[in-house]
Amino acid sequence: MKDRIFLIGYMGSGKSSVGKELATLLGWKFIDLDASTEFVTGKTISQIFKQDGEIAFRKIERETLLALSAKKNVVVATGGGCPTYLDNMEWMNRNGLTVYLKTHPGTLFHRLAQDKSNRPLIAELADVDLMEFILSSLKKRLLFYIKSIITVSGEGIPTVTAQKIVATMK
Repeated sequence: MKDRIFLIGYMGSGKSSVGKELATLLGWKFIDLDASTEFVTGKTISQIFKQDGEIAFRKIERETLLALSAKKNVVVATGGGCPTYLDNMEWMNRNGLTVYLKTHPGTLFHRLAQDKSNRPLIAELADVDLMEFILSSLKKRLLFYIKSIITVSGEGIPTVTAQKIVATMK
């Protein structure tokens, strides 16, 4: 069994919720890549986006990701765009087990519409524009997400999804 699990998926797919449950089931440590990036920089993700831009954020996020090569027995919730930057997806596949939480765009919309202010890419979008943004960016990101070793539904209860991942790993 691999000693690192990377949860991949669109924002709002449940990577953090499922990741915490999965780490508990395995007796491993949970790492949220966004929280780690914030810790390293001393800035929130929103501040990095506003002050430095998305490219600067992706570079910092990548450095934070690569630093995980020293960690073992960890479940990592990646940012939704992380797999799309440089060779991050390939690196994660080489250095752990990648799990794509496949979630319907309608579900993503309902989850994200309630939490836009905490997400810099969608914070300023009206609901009509949000759905369009989800569909457009999901189409581009899907090319990376489908490279995951395992795909599970991100629609259900996090505990059940984590149990499905463990069952698939065996």
